Amino acid sequence: MADALATTGSSLPPAFDPAPTVTIVLSTYNERDPLIKPAAPDLSLLATSKAEYVAIAGFRASAVWQAGFVLLCVVTGGVLWIMTTWWPQIYTYLARVRVRSLGVADIVLVRDSHGLMHECAVVHSEGGMVRTFEWKHQRYLYIQQSGSFERVPAMLLDSLESVTRSLQTGLASSVVADRTAFYGPNTMELKTPSLIRLLVEKVVHPFYLFQLISVALWLEEAYTTYALAILAMSISSIAYEVHSQVTNASQMQALVACAIQVQVKRDGGVQSVPASALVLGDFVLVQEQVVAADMVIVVGECMADESSLTGEAIPVSKQPSHDDPTKSVLECHKSSVLCAGSTVVRVKGDSVWAVVTRVGFSTTKGDLLRQILYPDDVPFQMVTDSYRYLLALSIVAGLTSLQRIYDAIQAHSTLGDLVISVFDLISTTIPAALPMILTVGVGFSLTRLQQARLCCIDAQKINVAGHINCFCFDKTGTLTSDHLDFEGVDMCDGSPLTTKPTSRDVEYALASCHGLSVDDQGVVAGYSLERDMFAATEYTLSATTNEVQSPNGGHVSLRYDRRYPFDAALQRSSVVVQASNEPHFRRIYVKGSPEAIADICTGIPSDFYARVHRYASEGLYCVALAMKKMDGYEPATSRATVESDVTFLGFLLFLNPIKAASRGVIETLERANIDVRIITGDNALTAMHVARELNMHLTTSMLYLDVSPSDGSIMYQLYPVRVDPTDDQLISLAQTSTTWLALGDLDTLLDLDFDLTITGAALDVVIASSLPPLLVSRLVQKAKIFARTKPHTKTWIVGRLMDAGLFVGMTGDGTNDCGALKAAHVGLALSDAEASIVAPFTSRGKAIEDVVALLREGRCALTTSLLSFKFMVMYPIIETAMVAYLNHMQASFSNNQYLFGDMFVVLGMSVLMLQTPPAANLTKARPPTSLFSPTIVWSVASQSVVFALYFSATLAVAQRQPWFCALPDVAAGRAHCYPYRPNESGDMTTHAFEVSIVWLLGHWHYVVLAIAFNLNDPFREPAWHNRAFVLYTAAVGAILLGLVLWPGNAMAVAWLDLTTPLPLSFCFEMAASCALALVTAVGVEMAVRITFAQS
Repeated sequence: MADALATTGSSLPPAFDPAPTVTIVLSTYNERDPLIKPAAPDLSLLATSKAEYVAIAGFRASAVWQAGFVLLCVVTGGVLWIMTTWWPQIYTYLARVRVRSLGVADIVLVRDSHGLMHECAVVHSEGGMVRTFEWKHQRYLYIQQSGSFERVPAMLLDSLESVTRSLQTGLASSVVADRTAFYGPNTMELKTPSLIRLLVEKVVHPFYLFQLISVALWLEEAYTTYALAILAMSISSIAYEVHSQVTNASQMQALVACAIQVQVKRDGGVQSVPASALVLGDFVLVQEQVVAADMVIVVGECMADESSLTGEAIPVSKQPSHDDPTKSVLECHKSSVLCAGSTVVRVKGDSVWAVVTRVGFSTTKGDLLRQILYPDDVPFQMVTDSYRYLLALSIVAGLTSLQRIYDAIQAHSTLGDLVISVFDLISTTIPAALPMILTVGVGFSLTRLQQARLCCIDAQKINVAGHINCFCFDKTGTLTSDHLDFEGVDMCDGSPLTTKPTSRDVEYALASCHGLSVDDQGVVAGYSLERDMFAATEYTLSATTNEVQSPNGGHVSLRYDRRYPFDAALQRSSVVVQASNEPHFRRIYVKGSPEAIADICTGIPSDFYARVHRYASEGLYCVALAMKKMDGYEPATSRATVESDVTFLGFLLFLNPIKAASRGVIETLERANIDVRIITGDNALTAMHVARELNMHLTTSMLYLDVSPSDGSIMYQLYPVRVDPTDDQLISLAQTSTTWLALGDLDTLLDLDFDLTITGAALDVVIASSLPPLLVSRLVQKAKIFARTKPHTKTWIVGRLMDAGLFVGMTGDGTNDCGALKAAHVGLALSDAEASIVAPFTSRGKAIEDVVALLREGRCALTTSLLSFKFMVMYPIIETAMVAYLNHMQASFSNNQYLFGDMFVVLGMSVLMLQTPPAANLTKARPPTSLFSPTIVWSVASQSVVFALYFSATLAVAQRQPWFCALPDVAAGRAHCYPYRPNESGDMTTHAFEVSIVWLLGHWHYVVLAIAFNLNDPFREPAWHNRAFVLYTAAVGAILLGLVLWPGNAMAVAWLDLTTPLPLSFCFEMAASCALALVTAVGVEMAVRITFAQS
């Protein structure tokens, strides 16, 4: 794939074609694939979806235009080539020829959703009949009928029925060859750019390029020490970034590598082939190893470890699909699907066969990897603002350069001296060290996070964490523990809750209605809920025979005829078993959500729903249990028939205890005015109970929105969350207060002063409706608890909260949280599984307290970045004022004076001030969200005024002194206070009263700003906790005061070239001025903070 470097975006010309809305999926078992070979593919074999690019335009290669581009690069001295690394479309427009039809294009230029351009090469095969290109690891095929390129994910649409018919022979070699040629190998190769290319890309980045130009200029002027220091830091930064990029690419490549052999059935026989040779429709003999592609099991059963994809450490059982055989293999239940990247840990029986349904980047793991490689980046305002500040500084540089040109002409300076002095001004106005300072500040935060066992894969997100004002929590495994404690069975017959069932039907149900398995060592594997439930019966599970055995040497065993896994749509699972003492009929046991079981029961107790509400409000996880006996059971009996007309047995009750630290975390966040939401797949009433136990700030009662099971409309009830859950009022309200709500009344309902709990089903109705976006936004913002949500709904919720202007954080521990973790401004995964790579932050200790630690560090890092940015903006303002003033007088600083100021004063303090650690507590105050926020703008503006007054006033006082001789008078011979000593060029000097005064005033003000900007704030520890910064700043201040009060000393003369000492009487006046500047700057900074903190 010829993806160009993603850089600054730009809009496409009107002639660009919009993206098509279809993609293509292969579906054929013919000896030759008709979709691939003919010029006009059979569109009846295509499935529809959306293209990933926004617009596309066609070009063809031209040797003449290519030569013209090379010539332009030479003429411009390489500037044009550098520009093409920033804007790749320039190369396409200048070196290619635009074509009217995409069908004859050799190259296409596509625009992504961020406005960035990418050039991709079109591959022509089969004599030009098949034209494809690759972008974002997806292949696009040109369709003659539509005249556009359409995405071709490597997926199989064949039905289960057709797959089964082909099992005996497998694919023909000709079909394998066609599909390999069209889709490529079954690999997820990541093309890492060469080391040389990476280095070049870094070097030509605008910031580094400016640094290199500045270094070259300084070396020319013999300003060697500082130039080499900046050069060393730039090289170190580039080397670190390149090393990190290469290391990350290597780790990603290792993550997706799959160098194994697999057994496949082809041409009627079994062959051993590399995993990379698999194609769609291949039949694979499943072995105990890594799964090389997405597959659907057609014969046999196995156990698979999917922790690398889901974070769930429990192996899951996989078996052939029992769905409608006419359905596509892509629609099979997940209990039949083996995902690429998972590991088969056990194969049951003689052999297990599966058909390949997705390969390469179209697999589940490939989709996950593509999400990581091509994230939907959330723009960070500070980056945009920093460019605006630099633009403003560039304007200042331009104005001062014009003044310098005018002064140089008046002084008859040489052209060489003029050019160098102008470039000096430009390099002074735009601080070359700014990117390094900002990077170092984030680096200190990153180090502290790593020490706290918080891993980060996107350092920019640390600053974003400082903005967070809304945090969303998954419930199970995040706020509560990741296991359920079995509390007992309620048989609804008046008997007390018991963990030892007395009913034989209940005992058999607990012993058999599960998806557990056991290894050769007798270790039971499966979900903790089912393990606890099974353990209560003291039955044993056989590793060799498909049955469970009664305890204490009993002679009753339950043999499995069929297991129907939990189905999210049906909200239940079931088993068909035969007791060894009951040979003439089968027992059917079903367990699931109370609502799902109630729908298939012949009758339920009158207080069924009241009990469900009561248990849910007490925070208990409630599972309903039912059974029936069935004569004449046949394996072909449908699931719907098996799970019908059952008899209710009782409720299984489990407790999901709240983590000890959860309450403190929620209280800390809400005390800091951070909006807390719960987004869970669990029951709404259970979630409300958890919220109550966590002392979340909620209204006394909540509006609870759900969907009516009868007509699918939204209903609501006013649910009390602050009453005793044993109070009969709760049950009465749950039974009587449900009121049906039409969508048209939603606006009125949202005006009520109640918090909101809403289910995923109700949200689905809202999403599918034609409600105004503003009303939907109000609904999401008002909801504090989202229950029964699916993974894609969690992602949608986070997106809508972000659209409402909130800075959203998300934390969770499972695969169903991955989309939301990635979509949020900041995602924190409480997991050490490979799936955690989708989140920018991962808690290795899986501790919910890390939410607070991350936000504290984020606020500290953001505040540090803001103050260092202010300091690095004031630094060129001050230095430009000093240099411009001296240049106007035909004077300049010496190299030693520049070196001491740039390296030992500014660079030293600016680096050390970054080390201040975060404050111990989160407060209601928040850092500014923009570099143009009033606090920042007024701080910079007011400090600039303070410096201007202090600078001009002190100079004015000096110029009125009888001993003072102005440099122009000395140079013209009109005054003789000191000898005039011009530099080598003859038109500038470093020996003047103005040089001594300006240098001391300006460099003292650097110390003043370092102190003023590092006043205590709510987001960092007091400055004295940063001992290195305090000691260093005190030392620099003492040296500068010593130079003021001890003029003409050896250090001032020999090291700093202050060869025109000032009278001692004026030195004391200047020291007083310095003290006054410090007090004024600190007072002004405090006033700005207090003023805008109150506003």
